[in-house]
Amino acid sequence: METVVTDMDGTLLAKGGAVIQPLNKEVLLDWQKRGKKLVLATGRLDLAIMPFIHELGITMPVISCNGALVRDFGKNEILMKSDISYDLLGQVIELVRGFGVDYHVYTTERIVGPTVTGKIAGFVEANKTLPENEQVPLTVTADVVGEIERSGEFALKVLVLSDEADKRVAVREALAKLPLSVMASGTTLIDIMNVGIDKSHGLAYLDEAGWLDLETTIAFGDNENDIGMIELAKMGVAMENSIPETLAIADYVAGHHDTGGLGQFLLDFEK
Repeated sequence: METVVTDMDGTLLAKGGAVIQPLNKEVLLDWQKRGKKLVLATGRLDLAIMPFIHELGITMPVISCNGALVRDFGKNEILMKSDISYDLLGQVIELVRGFGVDYHVYTTERIVGPTVTGKIAGFVEANKTLPENEQVPLTVTADVVGEIERSGEFALKVLVLSDEADKRVAVREALAKLPLSVMASGTTLIDIMNVGIDKSHGLAYLDEAGWLDLETTIAFGDNENDIGMIELAKMGVAMENSIPETLAIADYVAGHHDTGGLGQFLLDFEK
């Protein structure tokens, strides 16, 4: 195998999602040192994971927003994007607001939301100590859609956050009426992209563009938003902590993300 494609939260990162699990870091740095490829595939916006990109010395394009964006940071070039139309974005925001849940919009340039809550609150705090080139670009405004449209930016994903399971179910049922791809990326999170978009979309692009070969690719993940890429890669690996649906479709199961299951799997695989 020549390429590792890995999810971040619940896979690459330790519990809490703030640091790379040490064994995973050690193994993946060595993996790249031996001339092999490493691709991050995340639901997060790529501009919000710059510390991890730098820490791992990533040179391959990054798949972010669940496959709605592929960017090559080596050339600072967007290779592929699937942006939600302003009209559809407005419909989504109006619907989501009706349920009284928190939401953010990820664009090619920043994260926009109506209040300093949820992920934005965490990024505001993190930005206080991060170097300028790793700070997350944020905008808080009551007119989210208008702000994005006036700037001419491309909206890639809407993130809905709610601790209430019944509200998350209701939001997903309501969104089912629109041409969207809707999936969970965490226990309290709903990710909303254009119809047909998931991480496998970004992975397929990299294969077709010659960045990697799916026949020599291992994909690691744990949640609903990882299922497509785990199925698409030659070898699909679910973490021990994965949801049942992800475990059911995987070729192999690695150990828990908090104990470096990804790194240990690669060490065992290459023995």
